[in-house]
Amino acid sequence: MRLHKRLTRLQEVMSFSANNNSFPKPISVQTGRLDEIDQLGSSFNWMIQQLEDSRKREYEEELLRHRLIANLSHDLRTPLTILRGHITRLNKESMSSEGQDSLAEMNHTITRVGNLMDDLLSYTLLTSGKHPFHPTSTDIVRLVRASVAEWYPAFEEKEIQLDVDLPTVKTFYWEADPKWMKRVLDNLFQNILRHAAEGKYTNIVVDVEKELIIVADRGPGMDNSSYEGGSGIGLSALNHMLM
Repeated sequence: MRLHKRLTRLQEVMSFSANNNSFPKPISVQTGRLDEIDQLGSSFNWMIQQLEDSRKREYEEELLRHRLIANLSHDLRTPLTILRGHITRLNKESMSSEGQDSLAEMNHTITRVGNLMDDLLSYTLLTSGKHPFHPTSTDIVRLVRASVAEWYPAFEEKEIQLDVDLPTVKTFYWEADPKWMKRVLDNLFQNILRHAAEGKYTNIVVDVEKELIIVADRGPGMDNSSYEGGSGIGLSALNHMLM
């Protein structure tokens, strides 16, 4: 009976760990006796301690990584601003068409690096739980219409035909954070301008019956790399926000 109770207790502790997805407290072991059951208990306690230490190190490393990325994103803005200022000054000087093209390319590259830093910082804030999330009943058709109206001049500037199909009467509601949803749409539209502008076409549809937002373009596709191809941080952030 005593052996049965000891084995049952060990089984309960192990089952607690499996069922609650957490680490149990170490079990009591009589070091003076240290029979096979106590040896098993000691091994189990050692395993729990190793797992707790590993989780603590992982948390500290993740915290350090997030802090480093946030500081790096902030510190890099100063030299980029200085470079942009010099480009603006050089644009006022007389130079060949090749020089003007080089300055335009430099300015474009600075903008691209700045966008990548924004995506990286946003992803870091999201994964660290520091990006506030306030879900509320959100009118999706109204939100999409406002976002399309905001981005319309940018599509027009790129000569992209915008085919929009939004209901005028019906709508549907999602329990979502309007700021997060707007950020999702902003990133999708920005990606079209960056990677699919050559297709000269974008279709935006809101299906009320199926409660779907459909955004399509005629770009080269995600399997085709380009100069504008980024690291995928923006899409990773979107995926995290939509989960």
